[in-house]
Amino acid sequence: LCLLQNQVAAKPSVNPVPQLPGSEEVGAGELTWFGMTVYQASLYAAQGVYQPEQPHALKINYQFSFSADQLARRSLKEIERIHGEQPDRDSLVERLQSVLRDVEKDDHILGVHYPGQGADFYSAGELLGRPEGPRLAKMFFGIWLNPDTREHQLRNQLLGSRQ
Repeated sequence: LCLLQNQVAAKPSVNPVPQLPGSEEVGAGELTWFGMTVYQASLYAAQGVYQPEQPHALKINYQFSFSADQLARRSLKEIERIHGEQPDRDSLVERLQSVLRDVEKDDHILGVHYPGQGADFYSAGELLGRPEGPRLAKMFFGIWLNPDTREHQLRNQLLGSRQ
């Protein structure tokens, strides 16, 4: 009877990022602006340990509406703040627009980064696309994970206590 109770009480392990087998949440936090939550972010990696050279995923849950164009242009602005002006900025915006989508409150976008290869972007479990080239993927994820990010507190929360 005790064994049966343990089996009933045990919950099946659900991978939070099916595209990244064995992933667990590394950490989570939120971006606020004048006291309002703009989005909540969660970082996932194998066994919940972030290693920059290993695949990892970032999930953004939006609390406001934004167009794909707004998301792409804001991303480029942050990329350029960290890496300097990009000579191919128009191309970068177009490539980001191709894998982002308009979002409403409570929508999310999931990016899965495969260092050295690129990244896949998903929304509601459906593939939005993969921007061409590993350079853009690395710079995009650097918006949150690069030590030179604007949002140091959010970065620290994403990297969690296991780092």
